[in-house]
Amino acid sequence: MMITRLLTRDPKRDTDQGLSSARIRFEKRAAAARRRPRVIAAVAVALLLAMGLVAWLGWFSPVFTADAVVVKGASTAQAAQVRRAAAVPLGGPVLRVDTAAVTRRLEADRQWADIAVERSLPHTVTITVRPREAALAVRTSSGRVEVVDGKGFAFRTVADPPQGVPLVTAGTTVVTRVGVTAALQALSALDPALRRTVSGVTVSAADQVKFTLTVKGARKTVVWGGPGDAVTKARLVVILLKQPGSTVDVSVPSSPVTR
Repeated sequence: MMITRLLTRDPKRDTDQGLSSARIRFEKRAAAARRRPRVIAAVAVALLLAMGLVAWLGWFSPVFTADAVVVKGASTAQAAQVRRAAAVPLGGPVLRVDTAAVTRRLEADRQWADIAVERSLPHTVTITVRPREAALAVRTSSGRVEVVDGKGFAFRTVADPPQGVPLVTAGTTVVTRVGVTAALQALSALDPALRRTVSGVTVSAADQVKFTLTVKGARKTVVWGGPGDAVTKARLVVILLKQPGSTVDVSVPSSPVTR
């Protein structure tokens, strides 16, 4: 009888314990819910304070002042030119350096195919450039020479063409954009070994290109024609240079001739 009483649970007591446990859990959840807005508010305030501190340090304090300009992608002489053209204001907060304005000043210099300007904490403005490479030199109507890159962009005006850069002259008073394009296509399509022997590039009033090649000591005139079919014309030039004659005409690729 005693064993039976020991093994028998009191339903009322169990119910009271269950209610007490549920009430404790509810109170804990309620307390956590009451604390949550305060925790969120505290975190938000901390974040705002941190952001404000970073903004103050970067924009107004003397801690992160711009005192160095690093130039990448250029030679020592070119780096000095980049610094002069960029005119980065030093001595103030680095984050207040106007990178867009620096980029515009470098673009106005016309010497750089690609430009990237970055601010780097704590004290550096980094400028990465890719210099334009001369592909042609074009004689203008004033007698000056414009140096042109592979995309036909004139980026420098000089008195004489740079060494090793083919000079283009015109049968008219000026070389047109179409004529420049045709000359660039011709030079880029030629085999590099032949390209190095190019001289006397001319563009007619009809934008027809003609130039001279020196092969094994012999000079041959190539009548290239206008823009288009550059790869085919270049292949024909290689074949026809082996034929007798002093002139190779590939202006009409379907009917090339030598004479």
